[in-house]
Amino acid sequence: MHKFFKLLILITPILFLVNLSFALTDQLPHDKSIQWPTNKWPENKILLSDDRKFNKIIEHTFSPDSNETLGKTNAILIIQGGSIVYEKYNSPTTIDTKLVSYSMAKSYIGLLTGIMIDSGFISSIDETNLLPEWKDNRKHISVDHLLNMKSGLDFVEQYDVNGRSDTLEMLFGSGRYDQASFASALNLKTPFPGMKYNYSTGETNILSKIIKEKLKENGIDYNDFIDEKLVSKLGLKNTIFEFDKSGTFIGGSSIFANARDYARFGYLYLRNGQWDGETIVSKDWVDATRTPAQNTFQLYSNKFWHPHPAFTRGLPTDTYYCAGFGGQYILIIPSKDMILVRLGETYIEEDKVIENLADIIQFFEDVI
Repeated sequence: MHKFFKLLILITPILFLVNLSFALTDQLPHDKSIQWPTNKWPENKILLSDDRKFNKIIEHTFSPDSNETLGKTNAILIIQGGSIVYEKYNSPTTIDTKLVSYSMAKSYIGLLTGIMIDSGFISSIDETNLLPEWKDNRKHISVDHLLNMKSGLDFVEQYDVNGRSDTLEMLFGSGRYDQASFASALNLKTPFPGMKYNYSTGETNILSKIIKEKLKENGIDYNDFIDEKLVSKLGLKNTIFEFDKSGTFIGGSSIFANARDYARFGYLYLRNGQWDGETIVSKDWVDATRTPAQNTFQLYSNKFWHPHPAFTRGLPTDTYYCAGFGGQYILIIPSKDMILVRLGETYIEEDKVIENLADIIQFFEDVI
């Protein structure tokens, strides 16, 4: 990922000369002839057993022969048209196994932020003066800055123990009991917020703390809010939201769920924030999430990733997705009316997981 960003920085002047279009592909409504997947996913397994090319890719994907490029693939689940059309697990992982999200959890904070704005608990993405201890230029940090990694805080997102790593210190060191406060105590690296994109798990935890404090002001418990707005309505019975000792959801990295629950989260976005006749989050929020935010190299919006128009790595250009360390993905592809969940153990440089998923996706027809 770091090499990819360096390449983008080098070629950015050239990309400005290219006409990039971000028209949004329509997202289909839920098919009324099938049940919502609140309690159980409908299944419509497609017959690809005779397709030797597809089976060859799948066999390679789950084989130890792919370890050098893909690491270990633990699960692939594909939803199309509101039903499970393909599902495969790598032993000992099963349908019920809860696996860690890592940074896919950030996208859940994106959703919670949208719900907070829809509910009036946060005035808008432009709201500032977010923490009472931010009395210097940090008072100008907005919700938008935290959503899109532009706060300017001097947070070092590094996973190597050789040198400074605010990520490791926050997760496992002195900051582990109150991760948001650890990150929010850092100074600005830029003169003002909004000047530079800097991927930061700490910023997401800060936003989680702000959500907690806003709810507390309104007499609402954070855990109860998540349970009411997400768990009970979407049927996330196999999802665990981890909180630190300060009572803040560790939104930067810590959800544990099975593949089918991760697919439910993605399906909410594919259905424009609607779930079984109820608006969970507004379509405006979903549309904003589907549009790359400014100053993010066209790669990011509201805690979701976008394939860069010049480097899709084979993904359909309308894809937007959640991504986590180790090769965790929830891909949302409106043109195919599809959710693809991939869970794995991929700890290698320059892996080919996205390319592998793109190869799998091509066997499924566009519906829009």
